[in-house]
Amino acid sequence: MSITVFHNANMLSFHEGFQPGADTLVVEGNRISAIGRFDALQSFVQDGANLIDLSGKTLMPGMNDSHIHVWKVGNLKTFMLDVRAARSLEEMLSMISDYHRAFPDVAWIVARGFNEAGWANGRMPERTDLDKVVKDKPVYVIRTCAHIAVANTSAIERCGISADTVVPEGGVMYKGSDGRPNGIFSETALGLVANQIPPYTIAELQTMVKAAREELYSYGVTAVTDPAVDPLLLEAYYDLHRRNELGIRLNAIPILLPDGGEQPYPVPDYFDSGFFKVNTVKFFSDGGLSGKTAALKGHYKDSQEQGVLRLKREQYIGLCTAAMEKGLGLATHAIGDAAIDFVVDIYRQLHQSFPQLIKRIEHLGLPEQRHLDLMAANNIATSMQTVFLSELGKNFIRYLDQHYLDHCYPVRSVLDSGVLVALSSDAPVVKDFNPMKGVEAAVTRKNNEGDSIAPQESISIAEALKAYTADAARISVAPDFGSLKEGHLADLVVLDRDPLQQQPGQITAVKVLETWVDGQKVWSR
Repeated sequence: MSITVFHNANMLSFHEGFQPGADTLVVEGNRISAIGRFDALQSFVQDGANLIDLSGKTLMPGMNDSHIHVWKVGNLKTFMLDVRAARSLEEMLSMISDYHRAFPDVAWIVARGFNEAGWANGRMPERTDLDKVVKDKPVYVIRTCAHIAVANTSAIERCGISADTVVPEGGVMYKGSDGRPNGIFSETALGLVANQIPPYTIAELQTMVKAAREELYSYGVTAVTDPAVDPLLLEAYYDLHRRNELGIRLNAIPILLPDGGEQPYPVPDYFDSGFFKVNTVKFFSDGGLSGKTAALKGHYKDSQEQGVLRLKREQYIGLCTAAMEKGLGLATHAIGDAAIDFVVDIYRQLHQSFPQLIKRIEHLGLPEQRHLDLMAANNIATSMQTVFLSELGKNFIRYLDQHYLDHCYPVRSVLDSGVLVALSSDAPVVKDFNPMKGVEAAVTRKNNEGDSIAPQESISIAEALKAYTADAARISVAPDFGSLKEGHLADLVVLDRDPLQQQPGQITAVKVLETWVDGQKVWSR
């Protein structure tokens, strides 16, 4: 069995009982076998041992992004046009036009990433805008939040959509002054177009996953949760697992209700191995704050809009019950206070019958204190995204009144209420999914423009790192990684400096030097 001895290390771990002061960690095979002082662990320093002097560099558990759409991150590196850099509608249209010329044989142009809130006029694009650059083939452009998309006229006609098209419950098909669809679709109505786009193959999905994995390694991410997996993607993940090609610990959360469809997918079977888990299922109860589709009790600023509630109560309860009877936990996307109200009430009922199974709320953007108290009492955890404050904070400031803004993504309050919190990125909703960016946002509460958002909800660097390691493992029901503990799996990251010693606004200066998964070095700067 191979032995690796890391010594002269500044070791950090964020689990209860961790005692600072050790400078040596021993890995035998794929697990941590000893932690202590170098002089006390000489028995492990033998012929053939891989002895690594870290010269005071920081060694800590690998990062765990508990909510990231891995294949979508990889898709923007491989098959899909990335328009996140567009600073105006005109620039986005130019990118689409260039792509059209560069790839004339592509049957559909599919792009993602625009955010109109950062444009000078702040106007949502419509089909007529897309028609200016591409008329002869369908174009479908997904907003950065993935809860809104715009189709050109060719796409609308290809999908047989008209003013009379029946829109699925929980979705909106917007119309222009002429009464015709203007090309904008949101929430479940996205399926009217998306379901007509030719699906990717399993091989293409696997190419995307591998492309994303390399960037994850560079950020020290050794474990991920993909929180919206359809049956084809699940098959692709199982195939990678069988061939030992995942290369990263992956928790797949299958969705049960497809956009634009009334018929749910089959409830999957529970599965758990060292690298791959299927232990939770996913639902969407509302949309996103950055596009004003998250369901609010009140209204978005200077409007009568309240977002969209997507779930039918009885169907939701029935599917939740069927999943939990198979030993699966629940993860439900809920951002607005109205959606959180709905989900917490149903989780509270289900807790009576399934108290041990994980119940997660994804995002938890605008919870009330009453929600947090009920969550703590009913074993309801959350995966939140402080990194949204950085990239989408300008949207929040534009769309939320001060009452909502003052408790937007309130991580401090959630922690103080005794709720289990993991932090994550939801990439590619955000472009920068470096966990250190998420940590920095959790501490500074500032957007990329320098504006503060609910600064009283700031947490410490150590609390944020715990939410990316030990607590991210807990929410994924992964008891054998996420901490530097004897017997734990050897998923490790070497940093060039101690993140706990950085100024709040300089945390992203911390760089990953090496990433180790399962006792093997998989990436090095």
